[in-house]
Amino acid sequence: MRPATAVAQPLRGQYSLALHGSAALLPDAGEPVARWLAACRCVAGRWSVRLELRGGGPRVSDDLDLARDEQERLLALWARRDQVCHFERLGLAPTGDGAAIRRAYLDTCRHLHPDRYYGKRIGTFAAILAELFDRARASAEFLGDPRRRARYLTQLKAAGEGSDEVDADAR
Repeated sequence: MRPATAVAQPLRGQYSLALHGSAALLPDAGEPVARWLAACRCVAGRWSVRLELRGGGPRVSDDLDLARDEQERLLALWARRDQVCHFERLGLAPTGDGAAIRRAYLDTCRHLHPDRYYGKRIGTFAAILAELFDRARASAEFLGDPRRRARYLTQLKAAGEGSDEVDADAR
């Protein structure tokens, strides 16, 4: 294994770090910060963390400060995170109404925002909430642009209303 190196890459006029290799910048690759940096990736000029849980992933537990049904709901959302369209991510039927999209996003924020669980013991669900919230935010931002939303609705209709054949860039 070769060590990671930091390389400056221009991203919309700014310079950011990109990690290359399998080890992190820090000497101890087992450190939490090093693992987090290794998981970072840049997509469309924005940095995000791709959550990959090992060991079978998160499980429903009575030891957490989350109700069992809430844990199951979050796990179900997380399991389908790559198969849902932007509208489904916000709990909304495909629509061209910008106000409805905004209301759906605000409702989704109430359920998924990580600050809602501040100070509670939620274990691996913290990372799940962060990823789901980030995806909901990206969907709301994407659908907030009327031109992009119109093009996306056209693609959904052409693909049979939510088929997997929708443009991969739109997801």
